[in-house]
Amino acid sequence: MIVRINSVRELQTISTRMREYNRYSYGLSCLDKITHFIPSIVESNKQENYKVKLLDFQNYEENLAIMRLFEKTLQNNRLHYRRTQYTESFPVYKIAGVQSAILDTFKQNDVFEALFSIEPMPKYSVALDSVPFQKNVSVMQPEDGQEYATLGILDNGIARIPHLESWLDGGRMSVYPEDKITPTHGTFIAGVALYGDVLENTSWVGHKGIKLFDATVFPDTSKETIDEDELIENIREAIRENHEKIKVWNLSISVMEPISDTNFSDFAKFLDHTQEAYNILICKSAGNCDNFKTGHPRGKLHKGADSVLSLVVGSIAHEKGLHDCTEIDNPSPFTRIGPGPEFIVKPEVVHYGGNAGVKADRSVTTTGVKSFSMNGDIVQSAGTSYSTPRIAALATGLYQEIKQEFDPLLIKGIVVHSSNYPDKLTIPYEERTKYVGFGKPPTIQEMLYNDPCEITLVLRESLVKGKFLEILDFPMPSCLVKDGFFTGQIIATLVYSPILEPSQGSEYCQSNINVLLGTYDDKKTRDTTKRNILNPVGKVNPKNVFRYDLYSKTKIKNGTGIFSRRERLLIEYADKYYPVKKYAVDLSEMTNANKLHYITAEKRWYLKLEGLYRSFSEQKAEHLRKLQQEFCLLIIIKDPTGAFNVYDETIQKLDTFNFWHSSISLSS
Repeated sequence: MIVRINSVRELQTISTRMREYNRYSYGLSCLDKITHFIPSIVESNKQENYKVKLLDFQNYEENLAIMRLFEKTLQNNRLHYRRTQYTESFPVYKIAGVQSAILDTFKQNDVFEALFSIEPMPKYSVALDSVPFQKNVSVMQPEDGQEYATLGILDNGIARIPHLESWLDGGRMSVYPEDKITPTHGTFIAGVALYGDVLENTSWVGHKGIKLFDATVFPDTSKETIDEDELIENIREAIRENHEKIKVWNLSISVMEPISDTNFSDFAKFLDHTQEAYNILICKSAGNCDNFKTGHPRGKLHKGADSVLSLVVGSIAHEKGLHDCTEIDNPSPFTRIGPGPEFIVKPEVVHYGGNAGVKADRSVTTTGVKSFSMNGDIVQSAGTSYSTPRIAALATGLYQEIKQEFDPLLIKGIVVHSSNYPDKLTIPYEERTKYVGFGKPPTIQEMLYNDPCEITLVLRESLVKGKFLEILDFPMPSCLVKDGFFTGQIIATLVYSPILEPSQGSEYCQSNINVLLGTYDDKKTRDTTKRNILNPVGKVNPKNVFRYDLYSKTKIKNGTGIFSRRERLLIEYADKYYPVKKYAVDLSEMTNANKLHYITAEKRWYLKLEGLYRSFSEQKAEHLRKLQQEFCLLIIIKDPTGAFNVYDETIQKLDTFNFWHSSISLSS
């Protein structure tokens, strides 16, 4: 925590309170030590581009004055610089081509106390090691009169090969001349997105064709290097100019540094701000790791994969070669793993990106996925770069099928909600989210259609601070009552847009939403004149069924059915600030004692969502804005036996309880 003291009076107040340690024991017990703040400076022994961040004083006018002072200092020292707005309130400076000794000039200047950090500017690179593969694939052509959604490919370019040319929408957007572009990586990405199912002779995504947009934000790094701030400006320009027609973007480029456990990266903050500003969804790769070559554990996600709003994608193996490390449907040896900062679930999903191993002579072997080289040949390669475009293509295909205005929360919610764990996954329940998030999604068709024995309810709303949303007549179908108790499986996924504050370190996510689904005995009248009583109708003896202490550990341990293998989650969120939450419970696994208390046939069902905000945002909102959070909640209610028509009865109950409801409109 950085504290600024503006006057002697403030210093005296702090000193007095520290002496009154009995009165302020809670606050003081949080302090380990107090030291004079010194900016973090990482120096290099060679000429470098340096990245400089200033302190945020939480005051626009003061921040502006500090920026002017810093820029004047740079000008006086004849230093070439560039300022890039990673977010609206988060400027980053690049000082170009200087020796570390020049940094000493700042230490003698008044601006030194306004610096937060100085470090070498991160650089980016992509590599594509591909293996030729003998196979012929027919060229697909867009159908006349058919409307196609477009996926934006933020990469190093897409070659105009016959298989892709007719699907490219709008030419190439690039700040680089053609002689600085070598479209290897981007072509492979585009091939996976469009021809992934065809090349693998299977149905993993199931779209009916999508258009592609070539946003060449990355040069051939053997000819020209690129710094983080330049990449950010290139991505911002591509999205700003095309966000109205392109809503889903693939980004398979990472900073080659692991994320922090406590702080979100600058690149992630930029990605979040861009998605908020332009109402888009970015599918981001988790990053690759080569620790498997030396027998070491997988590394943490690369910076950028800690983006809160992006859909982050890991890789699992689709095949297993002779020397490969990983069994089919398990995490690829090279995929980086979570969790994200402050334990948020990252990656959220996985898809097939290849396998790898080490031979006896210590050489590396790969079993790759198939796509195109820049010359149009079919080749194989492996990496999280190539699992990501499958998810991006799937999200684009969903947008194409759903006949309504683009909603990133709905698209992200459907992808996460429908994802499940492959049958062959061997990772223990409690470790799964770290490696594969919430699992691998099925095809688009499987996502959008329910069997009669199940129903998916979608609630898309905004939750304002000081309010909560409560449904006391939740339409739980009575056909699921068996032998006097409710049965069935319930899966709920909550995706929301938290309030984000780039200056708040580990408390970057400033808001939270809790979801409770459960039973109660009866309704009661409440006195709304009393403090904190908002609802005139209350519940008698409510119990949230999304609590795993209600369920039999023996039944969970011994479970062998599809639910146990594919759906079960053992994660408790409490009041954690997780922007994506998912619950999966089987009511038949509740302990006998808890069944008698909470899920007997006469019980009523309720749904409640309530928000929570950190004090920083609450104080800021007093004079700047009203706090609210957009969210999308998806709940599936399923009869695992397939004997009862859950869909029809739930619809009847919605009508009986006077719910306004409609089916999601599909283009078909």
